[in-house]
Amino acid sequence: MFQPEEIIFAPTGRCNLRCSHCRVSRGPGELAVADAVAFLDSCADGGIERIGFSGGEPFLRLDFLVGMSRAAVERGLFFDRLMTNGDWWADSGDLRSALGAVSDAGFDGIVGLSYDAYHGQTPERVAEFLGAVFEVWGRKDAAEILSVRSPDDETFFRDLGVVAASLGGRIDSELGEPSRIVDAAYLARDESAPDDGGGLIVPVLRSPRSRSAEEGAWSAARWFVDDYCEGPGNVLYAHPDGSVAVCCGFANENPQLKIGTVRNSFGELMRNAAERPQVRACYETGLGAVRERLEREGVRFPGKTGDVCFFCDYLCKEGLVE
Repeated sequence: MFQPEEIIFAPTGRCNLRCSHCRVSRGPGELAVADAVAFLDSCADGGIERIGFSGGEPFLRLDFLVGMSRAAVERGLFFDRLMTNGDWWADSGDLRSALGAVSDAGFDGIVGLSYDAYHGQTPERVAEFLGAVFEVWGRKDAAEILSVRSPDDETFFRDLGVVAASLGGRIDSELGEPSRIVDAAYLARDESAPDDGGGLIVPVLRSPRSRSAEEGAWSAARWFVDDYCEGPGNVLYAHPDGSVAVCCGFANENPQLKIGTVRNSFGELMRNAAERPQVRACYETGLGAVRERLEREGVRFPGKTGDVCFFCDYLCKEGLVE
């Protein structure tokens, strides 16, 4: 069942990078702070207590990050992630000035750094970005790395080691992959004492790349396992053009997953969501059950996919759920 717990604001589709795996639309829309605040008020009245930021590159809309962070603090709301590629700054002063403005506005969530082989950041700039985050927020646990697996992971792992060493830490691994960057102070902490953020801990969250059909997305040995959108799931995603979708996966740019705009009330959006067949398929029926029904009706898919988000996007583009 769709029960949004958070609003993710994407104030712009603009980005300073051009990553080969990115499927974000780069349309001209820019989300206005006043519209977003009014939307936030309606959603807060409906029970939403948490917000996050995505994009595009949200730091290209510093005015939005500052304005919405202040608005959230004034309303007693909580923060989730502020997603960034960490590579938008011109120099050290520019970096610290922008981070300081967001921190001063009251943002105290996690700075989520997108860092992997696709983004093309240098380890030196990544280390400087993370160091500046720790300095500005006064904690060494204020960031995490979200990383997409790639065929060039060996190079990425080496560069991540450079980042860890530059920060005075080392990489811990699980199942052959980096799981976090830590330092001696974090490992020696007294877990019964209040956490002052003095020890370095940067979780590294790895995920598979969502391939396109041309890249072999239909070549899986078995079908996906339904998760009822527990992954990128129960959120309201406000796009730069003001449209609102029900998840933060790349399929959310399809009209079947959009339930209105930021000018609609929370109640209107929820009623629209309940009427959208694709939304009900994702959150109630399950896309696996939809696949089985379509196959019984004679639909033949190009192959099997283990990527539920790809399958959702395919259903939308083919208009198979009405």
